[in-house]
Amino acid sequence: MTALTRRPATAADVAARAGVSRATVSHILNGRQENFLPETRTRVLQAAEDLDYRPSPAGRNLVRGRGDTIVLLVPRSTIGQNQQRAMERLTGYATAIGANAVLRFADSDPDSTATAVLRLRPLAVVDLGALTPATHDRLERQGVPTVPRPRGDADDTADIEDGIAELQVAESTRRGQRQVVYASLLDEQPDPWSPRRLAALTRATAQRGLEPPVAVAVPPESDAATQTLAPLLASTPLAVCAYNDVVALAVLAAARRLGRAVPDELSIVGVDHTPYGQLVEPRLSTISIDMNQVVDHAVAELGDLRGAGASAVNAAAGPILTLVRGGTS
Repeated sequence: MTALTRRPATAADVAARAGVSRATVSHILNGRQENFLPETRTRVLQAAEDLDYRPSPAGRNLVRGRGDTIVLLVPRSTIGQNQQRAMERLTGYATAIGANAVLRFADSDPDSTATAVLRLRPLAVVDLGALTPATHDRLERQGVPTVPRPRGDADDTADIEDGIAELQVAESTRRGQRQVVYASLLDEQPDPWSPRRLAALTRATAQRGLEPPVAVAVPPESDAATQTLAPLLASTPLAVCAYNDVVALAVLAAARRLGRAVPDELSIVGVDHTPYGQLVEPRLSTISIDMNQVVDHAVAELGDLRGAGASAVNAAAGPILTLVRGGTS
Protein backbone atom coordinates (compact mmCIF):
# COMPACT_ATOMS: atom_id res chain seq x y z
CA MET A 1 0.00 0.00 0.00
CA THR A 2 1.46 3.36 -1.04
CA ALA A 3 1.48 6.54 1.03
CA LEU A 4 -1.26 7.93 -1.21
CA THR A 5 -3.60 4.97 -0.67
CA ARG A 6 -2.80 4.19 2.99
CA ARG A 7 -5.87 4.80 5.10
CA PRO A 8 -5.72 6.81 8.34
CA ALA A 9 -5.48 4.81 11.57
CA THR A 10 -8.75 4.06 13.34
CA ALA A 11 -9.70 3.54 16.97
CA ALA A 12 -9.86 -0.19 16.20
CA ASP A 13 -6.22 -0.09 15.06
CA VAL A 14 -5.18 1.61 18.30
CA ALA A 15 -7.17 -0.89 20.35
CA ALA A 16 -5.56 -3.85 18.58
CA ARG A 17 -2.06 -2.43 19.03
CA ALA A 18 -2.62 -1.64 22.73
CA GLY A 19 -4.47 -4.88 23.44
CA VAL A 20 -7.59 -3.17 24.78
CA SER A 21 -11.19 -2.61 23.66
CA ARG A 22 -12.31 0.23 21.39
CA ALA A 23 -14.39 1.59 24.27
CA THR A 24 -11.23 1.85 26.39
CA VAL A 25 -9.48 3.75 23.60
CA SER A 26 -12.45 6.11 23.29
CA HIS A 27 -12.58 6.83 27.01
CA ILE A 28 -8.85 7.43 27.40
CA LEU A 29 -8.41 9.59 24.29
CA ASN A 30 -11.43 11.70 25.15
CA GLY A 31 -10.15 12.64 28.60
CA ARG A 32 -11.97 10.06 30.72
CA GLN A 33 -8.86 8.28 32.06
CA GLU A 34 -9.51 8.12 35.80
CA ASN A 35 -11.02 4.61 35.72
CA PHE A 36 -8.02 2.99 34.02
CA LEU A 37 -4.68 1.77 35.32
CA PRO A 38 -1.65 3.94 34.50
CA GLU A 39 -0.10 1.17 32.40
CA THR A 40 -3.30 0.88 30.35
CA ARG A 41 -3.38 4.62 29.72
CA THR A 42 0.29 4.51 28.72
CA ARG A 43 -0.25 1.67 26.23
CA VAL A 44 -3.20 3.41 24.59
CA LEU A 45 -1.47 6.79 24.34
CA GLN A 46 1.70 5.19 22.97
CA ALA A 47 -0.29 3.18 20.40
CA ALA A 48 -2.11 6.33 19.27
CA GLU A 49 1.20 8.15 18.90
CA ASP A 50 2.83 5.27 17.01
CA LEU A 51 -0.08 5.11 14.56
CA ASP A 52 -0.46 8.91 14.33
CA TYR A 53 -4.11 8.42 15.23
CA ARG A 54 -6.40 11.43 15.41
CA PRO A 55 -9.94 11.01 16.80
CA SER A 56 -12.66 11.89 14.31
CA PRO A 57 -13.99 15.43 14.89
CA ALA A 58 -17.40 14.30 13.63
CA GLY A 59 -17.49 11.48 16.16
CA ARG A 60 -16.48 13.77 19.01
CA ASN A 61 -19.14 16.23 17.95
CA LEU A 62 -21.84 13.57 18.16
CA VAL A 63 -20.69 12.44 21.60
CA ARG A 64 -20.18 15.88 23.13
CA GLY A 65 -22.90 17.76 21.30
CA ARG A 66 -20.35 20.28 19.99
CA GLY A 67 -16.90 20.13 18.50
CA ASP A 68 -13.49 21.73 18.81
CA THR A 69 -14.00 24.53 16.29
CA ILE A 70 -14.38 28.25 16.97
CA VAL A 71 -15.96 29.96 13.98
CA LEU A 72 -15.00 33.53 13.04
CA LEU A 73 -18.11 34.67 11.19
CA VAL A 74 -17.79 37.67 8.86
CA PRO A 75 -20.18 39.24 6.34
CA ARG A 76 -19.49 38.28 2.73
CA SER A 77 -17.24 41.09 1.59
CA THR A 78 -13.75 41.65 0.27
CA ILE A 79 -11.56 40.34 3.10
CA GLY A 80 -9.08 42.88 4.32
CA GLN A 81 -6.19 43.27 6.69
CA ASN A 82 -8.40 43.64 9.76
CA GLN A 83 -10.21 40.34 9.17
CA GLN A 84 -6.85 38.64 8.68
CA ARG A 85 -5.60 40.07 11.96
CA ALA A 86 -8.75 38.91 13.73
CA MET A 87 -8.31 35.39 12.33
CA GLU A 88 -4.68 35.26 13.43
CA ARG A 89 -5.63 36.35 16.96
CA LEU A 90 -8.49 33.87 17.19
CA THR A 91 -6.26 31.08 15.88
CA GLY A 92 -3.80 31.80 18.69
CA TYR A 93 -6.57 31.58 21.27
CA ALA A 94 -8.00 28.37 19.79
CA THR A 95 -4.57 26.72 19.73
CA ALA A 96 -4.04 27.63 23.38
CA ILE A 97 -7.13 25.64 24.40
CA GLY A 98 -6.59 22.76 21.98
CA ALA A 99 -9.26 23.89 19.52
CA ASN A 100 -9.35 24.95 15.88
CA ALA A 101 -10.38 28.26 14.34
CA VAL A 102 -12.10 28.59 10.97
CA LEU A 103 -13.17 31.62 8.96
CA ARG A 104 -16.66 31.49 7.45
CA PHE A 105 -18.36 34.06 5.27
CA ALA A 106 -22.01 34.63 6.04
CA ASP A 107 -24.76 33.84 3.55
CA SER A 108 -27.05 36.60 2.32
CA ASP A 109 -29.78 35.23 4.61
CA PRO A 110 -28.89 35.30 8.35
CA ASP A 111 -31.15 32.31 9.08
CA SER A 112 -29.34 30.27 6.44
CA THR A 113 -26.05 31.29 8.04
CA ALA A 114 -27.23 30.16 11.48
CA THR A 115 -28.41 26.82 10.07
CA ALA A 116 -25.04 26.21 8.42
CA VAL A 117 -23.17 27.10 11.59
CA LEU A 118 -25.32 24.76 13.67
CA ARG A 119 -24.42 21.88 11.35
CA LEU A 120 -20.79 22.41 12.32
CA ARG A 121 -21.61 21.95 16.04
CA PRO A 122 -18.95 24.55 16.88
CA LEU A 123 -17.45 25.18 20.27
CA ALA A 124 -18.24 28.90 19.90
CA VAL A 125 -18.81 31.64 17.33
CA VAL A 126 -17.13 35.05 17.16
CA ASP A 127 -19.35 37.28 15.03
CA LEU A 128 -17.93 40.33 13.25
CA GLY A 129 -21.30 41.74 12.29
CA ALA A 130 -22.85 38.96 10.20
CA LEU A 131 -25.69 37.96 12.55
CA THR A 132 -28.90 39.69 13.50
CA PRO A 133 -29.94 39.67 17.19
CA ALA A 134 -32.54 37.00 16.36
CA THR A 135 -30.06 34.62 14.69
CA HIS A 136 -27.57 35.31 17.47
CA ASP A 137 -30.18 34.20 20.00
CA ARG A 138 -30.99 31.13 17.90
CA LEU A 139 -27.38 29.92 18.15
CA GLU A 140 -27.30 30.59 21.88
CA ARG A 141 -30.53 28.60 22.42
CA GLN A 142 -28.91 25.66 20.63
CA GLY A 143 -25.97 25.74 23.02
CA VAL A 144 -23.49 27.60 20.80
CA PRO A 145 -21.87 30.51 22.71
CA THR A 146 -21.87 33.47 20.32
CA VAL A 147 -20.02 36.73 20.98
CA PRO A 148 -20.10 39.70 21.12
CA ARG A 149 -23.47 39.39 22.83
CA PRO A 150 -26.18 41.84 21.75
CA ARG A 151 -27.05 44.72 24.06
CA GLY A 152 -30.83 44.78 23.64
CA ASP A 153 -31.63 46.00 20.12
CA ALA A 154 -28.25 47.72 19.76
CA ASP A 155 -25.93 46.93 16.87
CA ASP A 156 -22.87 45.20 18.30
CA THR A 157 -20.61 47.07 15.89
CA ALA A 158 -22.13 50.49 16.63
CA ASP A 159 -19.51 51.51 19.20
CA ILE A 160 -16.62 50.90 16.80
CA GLU A 161 -18.41 52.44 13.82
CA ASP A 162 -19.33 55.55 15.83
CA GLY A 163 -15.76 55.79 17.09
CA ILE A 164 -14.37 55.61 13.54
CA ALA A 165 -16.86 58.19 12.31
CA GLU A 166 -16.10 60.63 15.12
CA LEU A 167 -12.35 60.40 14.54
CA GLN A 168 -12.72 60.77 10.77
CA VAL A 169 -15.04 63.76 10.94
CA ALA A 170 -12.97 65.51 13.60
CA GLU A 171 -9.73 65.04 11.68
CA SER A 172 -11.03 65.77 8.18
CA THR A 173 -12.67 69.04 9.33
CA ARG A 174 -9.95 70.29 11.66
CA ARG A 175 -8.78 72.84 9.04
CA GLY A 176 -12.26 74.37 9.00
CA GLN A 177 -15.87 73.54 8.26
CA ARG A 178 -16.22 71.44 5.10
CA GLN A 179 -18.80 69.30 3.38
CA VAL A 180 -18.26 65.77 4.63
CA VAL A 181 -18.19 63.05 1.97
CA TYR A 182 -18.47 59.34 2.66
CA ALA A 183 -16.47 57.46 0.04
CA SER A 184 -17.54 53.81 0.07
CA LEU A 185 -16.00 50.92 -1.83
CA LEU A 186 -17.49 50.04 -5.23
CA ASP A 187 -16.50 46.39 -5.47
CA GLU A 188 -17.73 43.05 -6.83
CA GLN A 189 -18.48 41.90 -3.29
CA PRO A 190 -21.39 43.43 -1.36
CA ASP A 191 -20.48 46.06 1.20
CA PRO A 192 -22.33 45.07 4.40
CA TRP A 193 -20.54 47.57 6.64
CA SER A 194 -21.17 50.65 4.47
CA PRO A 195 -24.72 51.39 5.67
CA ARG A 196 -23.48 51.25 9.27
CA ARG A 197 -20.56 53.55 8.52
CA LEU A 198 -22.77 56.04 6.69
CA ALA A 199 -25.25 56.02 9.59
CA ALA A 200 -22.40 56.62 12.04
CA LEU A 201 -21.04 59.51 9.94
CA THR A 202 -24.53 61.00 9.78
CA ARG A 203 -24.70 60.94 13.59
CA ALA A 204 -21.19 62.42 13.90
CA THR A 205 -21.88 65.32 11.52
CA ALA A 206 -25.20 66.08 13.24
CA GLN A 207 -23.46 66.29 16.61
CA ARG A 208 -21.08 68.90 15.14
CA GLY A 209 -23.81 70.90 13.44
CA LEU A 210 -22.57 69.95 9.97
CA GLU A 211 -24.54 69.04 6.87
CA PRO A 212 -25.21 65.30 6.47
CA PRO A 213 -22.50 63.46 4.54
CA VAL A 214 -22.70 63.08 0.78
CA ALA A 215 -22.23 59.41 -0.18
CA VAL A 216 -20.32 58.24 -3.24
CA ALA A 217 -19.19 54.72 -4.23
CA VAL A 218 -15.60 54.78 -5.46
CA PRO A 219 -14.05 52.09 -7.68
CA PRO A 220 -10.55 51.08 -6.51
CA GLU A 221 -8.89 52.06 -9.80
CA SER A 222 -7.42 55.41 -10.79
CA ASP A 223 -9.20 56.12 -14.11
CA ALA A 224 -12.60 54.93 -12.90
CA ALA A 225 -12.23 56.74 -9.58
CA THR A 226 -11.33 59.99 -11.36
CA GLN A 227 -14.35 59.73 -13.63
CA THR A 228 -16.65 58.97 -10.70
CA LEU A 229 -15.31 61.73 -8.46
CA ALA A 230 -14.82 64.53 -11.02
CA PRO A 231 -18.26 66.18 -10.52
CA LEU A 232 -18.00 66.00 -6.75
CA LEU A 233 -14.42 67.23 -6.46
CA ALA A 234 -15.25 70.29 -8.54
CA SER A 235 -16.65 71.85 -5.35
CA THR A 236 -14.31 72.61 -2.48
CA PRO A 237 -13.51 72.40 0.32
CA LEU A 238 -14.41 68.77 1.06
CA ALA A 239 -13.71 66.39 3.92
CA VAL A 240 -13.56 62.82 2.61
CA CYS A 241 -14.11 60.00 5.12
CA ALA A 242 -13.15 56.85 3.23
CA TYR A 243 -14.42 53.33 3.84
CA ASN A 244 -10.83 52.08 4.04
CA ASP A 245 -7.32 52.96 2.93
CA VAL A 246 -7.86 51.51 -0.56
CA VAL A 247 -10.72 53.91 -1.17
CA ALA A 248 -8.75 56.78 0.37
CA LEU A 249 -5.85 56.11 -2.02
CA ALA A 250 -8.24 56.05 -4.98
CA VAL A 251 -9.62 59.44 -3.88
CA LEU A 252 -6.06 60.78 -3.51
CA ALA A 253 -5.16 59.61 -7.03
CA ALA A 254 -8.27 61.24 -8.47
CA ALA A 255 -7.58 64.50 -6.62
CA ARG A 256 -4.09 64.66 -8.11
CA ARG A 257 -5.40 64.08 -11.63
CA LEU A 258 -8.05 66.75 -11.16
CA GLY A 259 -5.57 69.26 -9.74
CA ARG A 260 -7.14 69.48 -6.27
CA ALA A 261 -4.77 70.41 -3.46
CA VAL A 262 -4.58 67.91 -0.59
CA PRO A 263 -5.20 68.75 2.22
CA ASP A 264 -5.88 72.44 1.58
CA GLU A 265 -8.88 71.92 -0.70
CA LEU A 266 -9.57 68.29 0.02
CA SER A 267 -8.83 66.40 3.23
CA ILE A 268 -8.87 62.58 3.23
CA VAL A 269 -8.98 60.13 6.12
CA GLY A 270 -8.94 56.37 5.57
CA VAL A 271 -9.40 53.34 7.81
CA ASP A 272 -7.17 50.30 8.49
CA HIS A 273 -3.69 51.90 8.63
CA THR A 274 -2.31 49.70 5.85
CA PRO A 275 1.37 49.89 4.87
CA TYR A 276 0.42 51.08 1.37
CA GLY A 277 -1.15 54.25 2.70
CA GLN A 278 2.11 55.12 4.43
CA LEU A 279 4.22 54.71 1.28
CA VAL A 280 2.56 57.48 -0.76
CA GLU A 281 3.26 61.20 -0.59
CA PRO A 282 1.57 62.77 1.23
CA ARG A 283 1.21 59.93 3.70
CA LEU A 284 -2.37 58.91 4.29
CA SER A 285 -4.18 59.99 7.44
CA THR A 286 -6.05 56.93 8.67
CA ILE A 287 -7.68 55.16 11.60
CA SER A 288 -5.91 52.15 13.07
CA ILE A 289 -8.14 49.39 14.53
CA ASP A 290 -6.56 47.11 17.12
CA MET A 291 -8.17 43.80 16.08
CA ASN A 292 -6.31 41.98 18.84
CA GLN A 293 -8.43 43.86 21.36
CA VAL A 294 -11.63 43.31 19.38
CA VAL A 295 -11.06 39.55 19.48
CA ASP A 296 -9.79 39.60 23.08
CA HIS A 297 -12.96 41.35 24.25
CA ALA A 298 -15.10 38.81 22.39
CA VAL A 299 -13.14 35.89 23.85
CA ALA A 300 -13.50 37.36 27.33
CA GLU A 301 -17.28 37.17 26.91
CA LEU A 302 -17.01 33.43 26.39
CA GLY A 303 -15.99 33.12 30.03
CA ASP A 304 -14.06 30.09 31.20
CA LEU A 305 -14.62 28.11 28.03
CA ARG A 306 -12.87 24.77 28.45
CA GLY A 307 -11.38 26.10 31.68
CA ALA A 308 -9.09 28.47 29.77
CA GLY A 309 -11.22 31.56 29.21
CA ALA A 310 -9.68 34.86 28.21
CA SER A 311 -6.44 34.01 30.01
CA ALA A 312 -5.51 31.86 27.01
CA VAL A 313 -4.65 35.09 25.20
CA ASN A 314 -2.38 37.85 26.44
CA ALA A 315 -4.89 40.66 26.13
CA ALA A 316 -3.67 43.81 24.41
CA ALA A 317 -3.95 47.15 26.20
CA GLY A 318 -4.69 50.65 24.98
CA PRO A 319 -7.35 52.24 22.75
CA ILE A 320 -9.04 50.09 20.09
CA LEU A 321 -9.14 53.04 17.66
CA THR A 322 -6.19 55.35 17.04
CA LEU A 323 -5.84 58.28 14.64
CA VAL A 324 -2.66 58.05 12.54
CA ARG A 325 -2.21 61.57 11.21
CA GLY A 326 -0.50 61.83 7.86
CA GLY A 327 -0.32 64.54 5.23
CA THR A 328 -3.80 64.16 3.75
CA SER A 329 -5.59 65.95 6.56
